Amino acid sequence: MIGSIALSASGGLFLALAFPPYNLSILAWIAFVPLFAAIHRDERPAIAALNGACFGAVFFAVDVSWIYRTLVVHGHFHPVLAFFTFVGLIAVLSLFTALFGFLLSLAGKKIHRFTLCAPFLWIGIEYLRAISLTGFPWDLAGYSQANWTALMQIVDITGVYGVSFLIVLLNATVWEVVHSFAQRKPVPFRFAASSLVLLGLALGYGYFVLAAIPDRRHTEQGFGIGILQGNIPQEIKWDERAREYTFATYERLGAEAVAKGAQLLVWPETSVPVVFGEKNEDWKRPGRISQTLGTPMLIGAPSAEMIANEVHFYNSAFLVHDGILQERYDKMHLVPFGEYMPLSWLLPLGPGIAAREADYTPGTVMRVMQPPNGPPFSVLICYEAIFPELSRIAVANGARLLINITNDGWFGETAAPYQHLAMAKIRSIETRTWVVRCANTGISAVFDPAGRTITEIPLGKEGTAVVFLQPTNNTGSFYTKFGDVFAMGCLGFIGILGFAVSDLSKFFISVH
Repeated sequence: MIGSIALSASGGLFLALAFPPYNLSILAWIAFVPLFAAIHRDERPAIAALNGACFGAVFFAVDVSWIYRTLVVHGHFHPVLAFFTFVGLIAVLSLFTALFGFLLSLAGKKIHRFTLCAPFLWIGIEYLRAISLTGFPWDLAGYSQANWTALMQIVDITGVYGVSFLIVLLNATVWEVVHSFAQRKPVPFRFAASSLVLLGLALGYGYFVLAAIPDRRHTEQGFGIGILQGNIPQEIKWDERAREYTFATYERLGAEAVAKGAQLLVWPETSVPVVFGEKNEDWKRPGRISQTLGTPMLIGAPSAEMIANEVHFYNSAFLVHDGILQERYDKMHLVPFGEYMPLSWLLPLGPGIAAREADYTPGTVMRVMQPPNGPPFSVLICYEAIFPELSRIAVANGARLLINITNDGWFGETAAPYQHLAMAKIRSIETRTWVVRCANTGISAVFDPAGRTITEIPLGKEGTAVVFLQPTNNTGSFYTKFGDVFAMGCLGFIGILGFAVSDLSKFFISVH
């Protein structure tokens, strides 16, 4: 049993190393093999669930280890409470991989080919993780291949789940081949060939699409967008004494961007360190900067409203032009423990348990903003970039550009900014829409509709970037219109396999 647990844990480690900052993406293609071997050793459902949990615990503990630091440094959690919160989160996330192991063992007992079910089960489990409770679709298996641009093109049909499916399918193929050799049985060539054909088709589609979408990495024609990465340290961000420094920094960077041809300036999330709605002269500064530069600006700032004699705070984005706040979007999907407190009963335990920002109210409408002489766009604030349904709604509502403003200064120089960037990139391919990402401390970037990186400002650096976009008038992709039908189909197909797999098994076994 200890050997099986070690196998499962090694698989979880391999999968974690496939993601940023390690970027050993090739390991994802063998990461599930140890787990399959462990489950095959002992197919008792309880033991299989334990192996699945060990796989998940190691994966999540390594992959999102930055959460502990974030809770302590910027969430103001007591270190002990942060530790138990982190362990609790890992335990909850590991329940999903435990369920995968459990279901896979049941399939194995009935069909003797549990690897045939593995891709469908895994996608079903990933989809459940993405939609359960508040949802946490962070680093689904497919995101490990974010830098393999040709392969990622299929997400405009299947979402990232299609890439996850291929990864688990190829892992199952490797397991079948290795197991057959070890048992001195005939190699399942048809199964292996079918898997490779699917991978080849996905790559063929990817290269075809890449050839069809123009590469505009070196053009200076189109609508100029200036990204301003102020690199304001999180420690001084809300210090009133640093306000002048903050405004002066963004005015200077804005002037540099306008000189390079920017027609819209983008500031990061909560870059304005003043609450809109409160009486404060500093709120006039962004408008004056916009007038001075003669350029509209998209800025991030907290806002407040009095509703039914109660003050509600929002994490907002504003379009400013001619000194006037013209349009506003309130963040819809808030960060647990950062912008709201899921376990509110913890608050009476003492000060420093919840983050300073843990009192925001979620917005209710995905806005489409219209800048002067520019394409209509929607804003994804921070964490919202990992939820594809929000970008789908935006494009369906008429957005021809997605702007992700974020403050990844919360995470410091951890893996999180790199992981966050990789997921934001996939939104451009899914919707076939330009994505502009502006981060306070980095990593800011621009991605074209094929997911190519047009420009990037490194983590921890102050700087500007001006990119000239030519957004199309398309209404999005298959995925934009129909969403996660592939993932939902995998859930349904699990039931269908119960009736059909006996015939499928005979087909594959016939080669022996």
